[in-house]
Amino acid sequence: MRPVKSVGKSGQISLGKALAGLNFIVEQLPDGDILLKRAKVVPVNERWLHEPEIQQRLKEADVWMRLNLPTETNLVELGNKLAKS
Repeated sequence: MRPVKSVGKSGQISLGKALAGLNFIVEQLPDGDILLKRAKVVPVNERWLHEPEIQQRLKEADVWMRLNLPTETNLVELGNKLAKS
């Protein structure tokens, strides 16, 4: 049995705590029905991070970081090396 939800005086429907905090696209169908689709919201200025090429480059960078662990740098040696170049 499907629960029946009523629209309150404020025009809202409570979907329950299990869905609290989720985002939905609200689509009104030609016959008047309303369809809710779960959605992930990505800020416009972060959309580039989800492009396939960038995702691949991030994966490659992650692999590189795992294979090239940080090491302590001798600053005196580094300074001397930079002074020579």
